[in-house]
This record gives sequence, structure tokens and C-alpha cells, in this order.
Amino acid sequence: MTKILYKKNFTFGYFRVILYSYNLEEMLKIKDDLIDLFEKKKGASVKSSSFTSVIKFANNETNRVYYYKEFLNRGVKDILKNLFGFYRAKKAFKAGHMLLRENFHTPRPVLFGIKKKYFFISKIFLITESVDGERTYEYIKKYYKMPMSSELIKEKRSMICAAGKEIGRLHKSGIFHGDLRVGNILISGAGDNTRFFFIDNERTVKKNRLPEKYRLKNLVQLNMLGLSHISRTDRLRFILSYIGVNPGLSETKKTLIRKIVFLTNKRKKQKPS
Repeated sequence: MTKILYKKNFTFGYFRVILYSYNLEEMLKIKDDLIDLFEKKKGASVKSSSFTSVIKFANNETNRVYYYKEFLNRGVKDILKNLFGFYRAKKAFKAGHMLLRENFHTPRPVLFGIKKKYFFISKIFLITESVDGERTYEYIKKYYKMPMSSELIKEKRSMICAAGKEIGRLHKSGIFHGDLRVGNILISGAGDNTRFFFIDNERTVKKNRLPEKYRLKNLVQLNMLGLSHISRTDRLRFILSYIGVNPGLSETKKTLIRKIVFLTNKRKKQKPS
């Protein structure tokens, strides 16, 4: 069943705000929050990249916590894309719902919108529901403090295997995450019951068949994780769990591992010290 994408307009000073959402009732309840956010009267700023601005806020009517993410222009290319309606917020909204349909975890996209005056677009934004998860670096450092007990090592290994299976399932479904750094994965739970939430999905796409270059790019991005908590054996454990979900890769697993190691080392050398 195709969802209806609702559209709602309202004025804010000299500007027109246009909202899009699959949930009209929730969108209307959040509308007043947007006015306060535009006027910086509510919410708490959250650390984000140079080209986004993120604010965490609560809504009393829905009794839920949300994140407002504003996409800032990275250059002339973004300005031109925005003029023709190719908004990063729109891509992230659609990709988030695609992930949910495919039974993957991601913060639920509630709405996306623009604030404009004639052809001048002053804001492009996305609102997602908050999830109970921590960024990968923070999660690992918090729960797997060195030195680890044998029980904690066992739990860490289960979490790594679960991660390998989840990324394997993602790729088996033909889904490529455009920026699968560990910072774009939120983790909750522990061991076999760990849940992984994919964020920053504006470049996430689904293909009929995942090209090898996309597979390698994601696996190298994840292998760039630089924490002493994660050993070489852990990395091997991850990739073997990944291959377990993609048995077609079993015969070429040694080649795949060599490519991941080679490209990871190459990328590390290219990174500024």
C-alpha cells in the first residue's frame, strides 16, 4: 500500500514554510515547535558536522523527543540542486523510510521541509524521532573498558558478530549506505541482542544488485575504526559473520579480506596526521 505524502504550508514572517510528511496529525502537532526552533526559543544544540545544524527538542503533545537537522549548503552545487528540489533532507527522509520498510533500524523520519521566500531558500530541514542508542565509539569505550573480564570479552565478541550479520543483511538487501563510518551507527543493547541504528542516510540507496565497489567502500569505512578495544581477530570475526549472511562470497573471502586490508591501509596513509 502506497503511503500518502502530505503537504502543509504556513507563513513565518516574510517566509513560507512547506512541510512534507506521511503522518499529517504528527506534522501538525510539531508545527509550533518549528516556529520556536526558527526563533531559537527551544531545544538543545547537538554536535554535528560542519554542514549541518542539529537541535534536540521535546514535544508535549506527542510526548516524544525529536531531532531537528538543518542541512547547510556545501557549495554552489547544493544551491543549484535545491533550486530544482533535490534536497538532502528529502533524500534522507525517503531513505529512512526505505530502511524501515526493509526491517532495519533507523531514527524514524517524521517530516522534512523548506523555509523560503520566492526562489530564495533559507532553510532545508529534517525531523526524526529520537532513539535510544549511542555512537559506536562512545558505546565501545563505555561498555568495554580495558582490561576486560572474560565475560565482557565474550559479550563484545557477540556484539561484533551481530554487527557483521547486520551489515551483511544490509548488503544482501542491496542497500548501500553513502557514509557508513562508525560514527553514523548508533548502538543499543548488548551481545546477541544488540541493535544497530543507521543515521545520516541522505546518500543511502537500494540497488537491485549491490556493486562490489559499494560493498568494499562500506566495509573499508567500518574497518577504519581505530580503537584498541577491537583486535585483529575481532575484525576477522566481523567479516566472517558478514560473509555468513552472504554465502555467495565464501569462495572469494580471502580475496575480499585482502582488498579490505589493502584499501584500509591506503586510506589511513592518505588521512592527514
